[in-house]
Amino acid sequence: MGCISSKKRRIRSMSTFVLSRIDELRILPSTFVKINNQAFSNVYQSGRTLGKGAFGEVRFCTHKKTSARRAVKIFKKSDFFEENYMQRLLGEIEILKFLDHPNIIRAYEFFEDSEEFYIVMEHCRGGELFEALVKWKRFKESDAAMIMKQLFSCLSYMHSKNIAHRDLKLENILFDEKSEGLGIKLIDFGAAGYFSKNQELTGSFGTPYYIAPEVLVGGYTEKCDLWSAGVIMYILLTGKPPFDGTTEEEILNSIKQMKYNSNSTEAFQKLSEEAKDLINRLLTPEKDRINARDALEHDWIKNNFSEPPTADDIMRTSWGNLSGFKTGNKIKEAIITFIITQLASSQDIKSARETFKKLDENGDGKLSRGELEKGFKMLNGYTPELLDRIMKEVNTDKNGCIGYTDFLKAATDMKKLATATNLQNTFDAFDKDGSGKISADELKWALQGENIEDLDIWNELIYQVDQNGDGEIDLKEFCDIVSRHF
Repeated sequence: MGCISSKKRRIRSMSTFVLSRIDELRILPSTFVKINNQAFSNVYQSGRTLGKGAFGEVRFCTHKKTSARRAVKIFKKSDFFEENYMQRLLGEIEILKFLDHPNIIRAYEFFEDSEEFYIVMEHCRGGELFEALVKWKRFKESDAAMIMKQLFSCLSYMHSKNIAHRDLKLENILFDEKSEGLGIKLIDFGAAGYFSKNQELTGSFGTPYYIAPEVLVGGYTEKCDLWSAGVIMYILLTGKPPFDGTTEEEILNSIKQMKYNSNSTEAFQKLSEEAKDLINRLLTPEKDRINARDALEHDWIKNNFSEPPTADDIMRTSWGNLSGFKTGNKIKEAIITFIITQLASSQDIKSARETFKKLDENGDGKLSRGELEKGFKMLNGYTPELLDRIMKEVNTDKNGCIGYTDFLKAATDMKKLATATNLQNTFDAFDKDGSGKISADELKWALQGENIEDLDIWNELIYQVDQNGDGEIDLKEFCDIVSRHF
């Protein structure tokens, strides 16, 4: 780590306008999810094929510099015969950048060359939910409830952001790890779209067996996702689809009639009354269909779902990290965000992730002050005043709740993650031209992309940490930003 230079710092005053603009600067999970202008093969070593679809394939890949294990979704441009396919791809990229939830796949970066597009994402080692169902035939209600609560949480979070998935199916749900509970990740946002309360969604998206009846006939709302969730729940519990047919046309006609197999399936008859009731509330006309938030509150979820116990020492550790967290300056905040979102492994954030899920009692993918208080108020050192400070320090969006990545940044032990290697890799990502120093232009590029902003803002940020007065940040100064604030 660097140390503060003994060289006398110059004294200057900065306008209130610039200082207020710095205060308004938001370092978000999406800040570092960008198009990488290098060739994909220069950055990643491509590995085995994990899956194939109509417009590309998913392969395992390894980041050459950091050895991070990831997955890459590859699209061949030659397969885009219609313009709307390109629009869907660009839409998927924008939506993936925007989403921040423990059960939604995280995107890292994107590449493009003359022949292909690449979306680099988390690698989920547990395989598809579909594969697990083939192996186990069907799930017991407690296991199905654990999966469905996570799926409803994804939908509650997405719908609160005015995003509908529109292609929920077993194949688009992965298990995070091979043998670590039933943690899921929702993937494939190629059909996802934004909606508004005043305008219905349009377009025929989805997969036979899962598609909602209203999608087949015209305009629809985000509740199409709840229908698909109902189909998934039915299949998990019975091992069979709810709508019969020997051809796709027969299946779709059965869906339009909204009469699922409730009597002819023995497995369905053996289900609890609560499970049957929730399925009824999902596989019903759109106007009567339950929403995701209410599904999370349904008796079947509450009575069958049991959050895996989070060890007391994990809760205490997370509370201790939260209690000691201080935002500091914007560059320090950016460094921490980069390490958490781009370099940290699943194991690195495991304790904080488990704590977040434990605290998120209503499953909406964010933490309210009440949820934090309920989870931490019995721990040593808790005071309402300290909790107020944590809410102020950690809540990047200033929306009254703490998001997933913001919580990880504050609840993870960054002293362990701010290694020399991670700091060097973060510095290199900011140092766009590889000169060994970060200029105001490079800082603007790293934190704001190509947007034009008054360079006074970025010069002031550099001035706050520039120890030798050369107007740039070298590696020692960069490392010292972190060491001085822990």
